[in-house]
Amino acid sequence: MIAKTCLAAIANLAACLTVGLGLCRDAAAQEPDLAIMGARIYPSPDAAPIEDGVVVLRDGRIEAVGARSKVAIPRNARRIDARGAVLTAGFWNSHIHLMPENLLNAATAKSETLQAGLEAMLTRWGFTSVFDIASATDNALALRGRINSGEVAGPMLLTVGAPFYPEGGTPIYVRQYFKAHGMSSGEVSTPQEAAARAAQQLDQGTDGVKLFAGAIVPIEGKIGVLPMRVDIAKAVVEEAHRRGKPAFAHPSNQAGIDVAIESGVDILAHTTTMDGGGANWSPELIDRLRAHNMALIPTMTLFEVEAKKFGEKPEDLAAAIKMITAEVRDYSAAGGQILFGTDVGYTDAYDTSEEYRLMSAALDWRRILASLTTAPASRFGFAARKGRIAAGMDADLVLLDGDPAKDPTAFARVRDTVKAGRVIWGRDR
Repeated sequence: MIAKTCLAAIANLAACLTVGLGLCRDAAAQEPDLAIMGARIYPSPDAAPIEDGVVVLRDGRIEAVGARSKVAIPRNARRIDARGAVLTAGFWNSHIHLMPENLLNAATAKSETLQAGLEAMLTRWGFTSVFDIASATDNALALRGRINSGEVAGPMLLTVGAPFYPEGGTPIYVRQYFKAHGMSSGEVSTPQEAAARAAQQLDQGTDGVKLFAGAIVPIEGKIGVLPMRVDIAKAVVEEAHRRGKPAFAHPSNQAGIDVAIESGVDILAHTTTMDGGGANWSPELIDRLRAHNMALIPTMTLFEVEAKKFGEKPEDLAAAIKMITAEVRDYSAAGGQILFGTDVGYTDAYDTSEEYRLMSAALDWRRILASLTTAPASRFGFAARKGRIAAGMDADLVLLDGDPAKDPTAFARVRDTVKAGRVIWGRDR
């Protein structure tokens, strides 16, 4: 008997050393059941709210949800009094970049540094799942590994790794950053080269691809848009689709949208503002995008950030915001899928309040909630696990100090961010 016990202990120790001490510590100290009580719960964008609701979390999943009178709370559960607050499913940010200094060198950086960076940029704002759509491949995968091991508390991280630029099309606004950090440009000049690199990155474990269908570069002394060759774009997209992975595109203008459509891209990373004339998307263009089932990420605050950076006239910014608002409103009204994303990491506009304010001019609060929850979960293949508050779903939640049904900027007033049943940021951590 003693011999068997010793052998079991040795096997246990070996297993711990194999998976890493971080996971062993997590296994040794399981999170207790957690009950969030008294909140108004929005189970999903199209569901009626649950007043004075209770959600019970166990082992990283939602155990039960309902009105307080109908849900039994485990005796030993940790309890959070959420009266006066609103509870939703965890938020997705479908357009981020792992570019800030405190998120670089992820393989060797101190865990506290990485976690502080993730908190400031993401978990502080309710993001429990994110899609990094252009950064250094090795760094993104290293950061994901440290999050998945439990060493760093952070969101579920999906990444495309390094982006694909047309030959001569490294965008003007990242050239200095690449030079300062010794990064290669990511330009591709042939379909064969593009397909080979896409395959290499996907084989490393990336979750999609990102191509610059329209790259913003100097052209004849002015800032213009260089489109990617369609055959090169197709090579990248087809490599992703062969593995069931999504393809994002940065369009910039109508020519970039044409490249995205013709190559089979799934998600537009931005609206377009560089065609001149202030023309909105036509019904014909919207029909083309809908026919290809494209999703759209508005990134509306980005245009304000860029306008300030480059000293644009207020009236020009106002015209651009008006055009973007119309594009988002018209595309959503036509049944187009909208995904929430901020381009944060490229910008330092971490506070999401302005994005919600701008989006509310185009979408009602339920559609904004869908862009944060059910739409990305469905688009990226996680609808069975994420995006709704229901028994059996992942315990990814956001507790808000405000009701977005009354004020959409309340989506930014995050009290607690809960990932896999654990409060990873907020008052009740």
